[in-house]
Amino acid sequence: MVIGIAVRTGQGGSRLRLPAKDGAVAEESTGMVRRDDDQYWRLLGTVYVNRADPALLVQKRFGIGWTVNFGNPRGVVLLLGLILAPLVVPLLVH
Repeated sequence: MVIGIAVRTGQGGSRLRLPAKDGAVAEESTGMVRRDDDQYWRLLGTVYVNRADPALLVQKRFGIGWTVNFGNPRGVVLLLGLILAPLVVPLLVH
């Protein structure tokens, strides 16, 4: 039953639709960034690139977890810091 609900609603509720007043399905108009739009996902939906989105980390499109927004320069710096930290710390301690 839980798997059926997860499949029906999608990750983070991505498949949920808001009903309009006349009964038709309407798009949400909150002014928020639509992170599920295909134009922002590269390499088969695994890499997120959106310069207009201020978030450093966004929820993965597939699977569980978070991914870096490569359109945000601070996100790229964060990723480089996470990669370089294990390489630099042993040099500083030695």
